[in-house]
Amino acid sequence: MENVIVVDANARGEGRRVSTLDVIGVGPRLITSIIKTFGLKATLYPYEAIFNNEEILKEFDAIAISFMISDYKAVKRLVSKWKRINGGIVVLGGPGTLSQSILRLLDFSIAFKGEAEVTLQKLLSKFKTFTEAYYELSKSKNILKGLAIKNGENILDGGIGEWTPKQMLNIIPEINDLKNYPFFWASRVYVETVRGCSNFRRAIQTFDGKYCNNCHICYKGSLSLRINCPMNIPPGCGYCSVPMIHGPARSRNLYSIVEEIEKLINIGVSRIVLSAPDFLDFGRDDLVEGPLTDPCKPSPNIKALEDLLSKISKIKAIAEEKAVVLIENIKPCLVNNDVAEVLGRYVKDTAIYIGLESCSDDLLEKVGRPSKCFESINAIKLLKEHRLRPYVYLMHGLPFEKDEDILKTIQTIDLLRDLGVERIVLYRFTPLPYTAFEFAPRPKAAIFDPLRKILYDKVKEFNINQKKNFIGKLMKAIIAHKYGKKKGYLIAYPMKHGPVVIVKGSSSLIGHRVTIRITNVISDRVVFGEIIYVHEKHI
Repeated sequence: MENVIVVDANARGEGRRVSTLDVIGVGPRLITSIIKTFGLKATLYPYEAIFNNEEILKEFDAIAISFMISDYKAVKRLVSKWKRINGGIVVLGGPGTLSQSILRLLDFSIAFKGEAEVTLQKLLSKFKTFTEAYYELSKSKNILKGLAIKNGENILDGGIGEWTPKQMLNIIPEINDLKNYPFFWASRVYVETVRGCSNFRRAIQTFDGKYCNNCHICYKGSLSLRINCPMNIPPGCGYCSVPMIHGPARSRNLYSIVEEIEKLINIGVSRIVLSAPDFLDFGRDDLVEGPLTDPCKPSPNIKALEDLLSKISKIKAIAEEKAVVLIENIKPCLVNNDVAEVLGRYVKDTAIYIGLESCSDDLLEKVGRPSKCFESINAIKLLKEHRLRPYVYLMHGLPFEKDEDILKTIQTIDLLRDLGVERIVLYRFTPLPYTAFEFAPRPKAAIFDPLRKILYDKVKEFNINQKKNFIGKLMKAIIAHKYGKKKGYLIAYPMKHGPVVIVKGSSSLIGHRVTIRITNVISDRVVFGEIIYVHEKHI
């Protein structure tokens, strides 16, 4: 029986995380679970748990690594170490495999491109092990869709994988191996609710010579017709590959979501994120004939949202506020009063992310965004009225972006403050494979452009000032680990999300839920606090 070590290398960059240390995603857990269903052994570890532990690497026959494009250096180091210590085959997966240049640079055997479920099931139904699959496929000229096989310098590429059918989305990802992650009890563990995205509108052009012909199929055509553009422009926002790689929005079964959450809580997880490109797509696919490829119509399925959230809220630990549920992303064009009321009733006082990206409607339309600036402003107002804490995404350096577009965004930041936005997350545009803007030039960092530096500084000032509103307030948090830069101090994560909190205390408090009073702001991401009350040890 082949023994596979699955490694979560996502967001490890050159070998370690520098931010979002408290995030555990879905992908590696899901792949671990699927591998086990075919009778193979599989154990999931985070990158940092195994990189310096050569003894663990000796125990396995094959290594499977999940990574993003930005993690290339970390993966290269790990593969080199694996080859030296073990010599077994290397299987790659995750968004990083979508980059052909990275595949050429890495020493691997098999790579899964795009969604892996269908391809993985076909592979392991035909071959007993990954090792057998590689040695057979490396001699063949035929390749499964969704696979890449490397033999020497040659890569046999089957393109991106099939979109996973809705009925296959209900596998429960690996649970027990979360214990291999440091401070898993305090981490935000992501639970998938929706696969794919409903935005099948397009950017006005690609950067390899494709231009929109104004056929309006992706706006007004039948939902099935919107999947394919006559000009071959990839679907969705021009900077995002989700619709192309993961397809239209498909909701996961309510009961499998609840079952997974219950199992996570049973092993000690305390912070659960309902993961989706847009949580408000949950159940919307049941309201349409054909694939859900319209980002804004029909309106959200209030009954489906309420059924899910009400069942989750009845889980004992959540009802007693010993564990919390958070929502990841929502599209502004889907937020109405009914939506805000339901969210406020079940997840009040939690942070919720809204993709604004720019305050220029002209730019938003050109890049394929489905929501206008006023819809984002309206969504923020409604969410705030119903006791949610809006976080906003902005992006700079987008193709077609003019100085006047940046000025509009800068001028809107004061309004975002007045509306009660708690945090702005500012990103620099990065060209990604399988997007309309794959071949667009990467812009320089904001600090090297005078106007974008103003935006950068204003966002940083905004975030620091908004954190000052926390001073004197109480929040419940969970102690995760020691603070590495100062002896006698600890790191705590707010239960309902928020800034990282540094507190003074004994390491014996690690694993406890505590009530903290915020005393000072350290940066736009970190605050100081003092422990007011120690609740039970969570784990």
